[in-house]
Amino acid sequence: MHARKLFLTSAVLLVIGLFSIGSKWDGSAGINAGDSLSAWAVTFNGSVHGLPALIGVISVIAALLVFLAALINWAMASSKS
Repeated sequence: MHARKLFLTSAVLLVIGLFSIGSKWDGSAGINAGDSLSAWAVTFNGSVHGLPALIGVISVIAALLVFLAALINWAMASSKS
C-alpha cells in the first residue's frame, strides 16, 4: 500500500477515535497559560464508559500503528529513489 494512503488511513482512524472518546466525555478539560514555562498546564478530568471508550482506544492505537507503518513505507520508498 502506498504511504500516502496509509497516512490518510491513520488520520481517519485518529479522528474516529478522538470523536468516539469525545462524544461521551463526562468531565472537563482546560488549558492554563502563563509567563514562564512552568506556568503552562493542560488538565483533563473526566471519564468515558462503554462502547465509545473501547472503540476510541482501539482506533487511536490502530492509528498510531498505521502511522508507524506509513513512516516505514515512506522511508523505504524514498531510499529506493
